[in-house]
Amino acid sequence: MNKNVFFISHLDMKSGWGTLSNSYINEFNKKDIIIFCNEKNSAYNFIQYDILSKPLDYFKNPFLVLLDQIKIKKILNKYSKFKMFSHFTIEPYALLLPFIVKFFSLNTFYAIGTYTLELNKNLRSKFLFWLAKKKFDKILFLSTFTKKIIEKKINFDNAKIKMIINPVIKPTKEKVIKKFKRKTIICVGEIKPRKGYHILIKVLAQINNFHKKKFNLLLIGKSENKSYQQKLDLLIKKNNLDKFVKFQRNTSTKKLKYLYKKSHIFTMLSKKYDNHFEGFGIVYLEALNYGLPIIISKESGASDLFKIDNKLNICNPNKISFIANKIVEITENSQISSFKNNFKILNKHYNFNRLKLNKFYSNFN
Repeated sequence: MNKNVFFISHLDMKSGWGTLSNSYINEFNKKDIIIFCNEKNSAYNFIQYDILSKPLDYFKNPFLVLLDQIKIKKILNKYSKFKMFSHFTIEPYALLLPFIVKFFSLNTFYAIGTYTLELNKNLRSKFLFWLAKKKFDKILFLSTFTKKIIEKKINFDNAKIKMIINPVIKPTKEKVIKKFKRKTIICVGEIKPRKGYHILIKVLAQINNFHKKKFNLLLIGKSENKSYQQKLDLLIKKNNLDKFVKFQRNTSTKKLKYLYKKSHIFTMLSKKYDNHFEGFGIVYLEALNYGLPIIISKESGASDLFKIDNKLNICNPNKISFIANKIVEITENSQISSFKNNFKILNKHYNFNRLKLNKFYSNFN
């Protein structure tokens, strides 16, 4: 019998890490899964051991790797009769692999984005990551964009299999509800520079001040970068947008779904800064699922969606006037996007990537 051992932070569906980890875990039979995590989620009926440190703490203090691997070994010894496979869906946890590799027949690293590069750059983690990547058998990249950026700086030649598989969410047919009275642009994701919120505020200024429109901008996500938040607040004030920009920090899944459906268009103008970039952006898929037209930054992995439907809007995030014009054009033409068309795009994307994922996991069961 086999056991697939996942190293994750948590299974909170409000975060990208949680959503991605959940989607991979669901590809396996529950009884064949062991989860090592930082925080348990009682909503899931998996074997869960909440003994890991927070992922980013390993950057600050690699000594935590030595402490955590001792606890992990004690637990893995209980499953020694099984054939085990490791899955590092959260990049920093791969630093544990050199100390526990003897337990696993196959090791898979999920190259999601920013933190793959940070592991190789941070002096505290670089040596451990070098040891770990020598043991990777399979690498999963989230997108063509991700693979291109990461492989410019990191050599994964030891891995036998490397595949690009976009994240998937299962398409659901949603009911249409009445939109907000005022045209509303929605963007979802943690408030940080690589998400391009400062660019989106400039786009709103162009729409409201140059086009003489009155659009709202709804920004949903936690804000832990105080200096960046202050920059956004000053930008909003400078452009007289106080009445038109609204931040929502903590939003339930139910409320988020409602806000998606009430809004008129989704865009996230992701921008690459040094090692920081958007590996894909599951929120683009969520927006499609709720029937919204979307504008995709070409500096994000979601640009792979263009292969599924070449009518999707892929824009250079620096082209502020172009994006402003495009948003006005789309929101004034109700025929540009529909639930029916979005469902077709999502369904094709889902089926295409599920087939690739099944192939990737073919020897784990």
